[in-house]
Amino acid sequence: MSNASKGNYYKIKTKKYLEDKGYVCEYLEKMQRIYTNGKVIFIKRDLLGADGCAISDSEFILWNAILNKANVASHIKAFKAYPQGGDIKRWLFIWQERVKEPEILEVNNA
Repeated sequence: MSNASKGNYYKIKTKKYLEDKGYVCEYLEKMQRIYTNGKVIFIKRDLLGADGCAISDSEFILWNAILNKANVASHIKAFKAYPQGGDIKRWLFIWQERVKEPEILEVNNA
């Protein structure tokens, strides 16, 4: 399985996990077209440094889903590139292969 496939799998798994907890979720990505050497290349970019958002009656969460802890620092850096306004929470869902529950790390600008 390619890294892109694994990333999409854990992104979908995180969205389902949050929906099962009662949140309404959407992905926060945009596709960019880049023309180079007569070819079109499509690149996904995260909006606000997040894979998605989750909303409930009392919370608004920006979230990223990652496999293992190898690149946690780069995701924290991506979150911190944007201001954290009001009551917005930012969570990293760290999944391990063949584990049903993720480790959730809350990221703050402090």
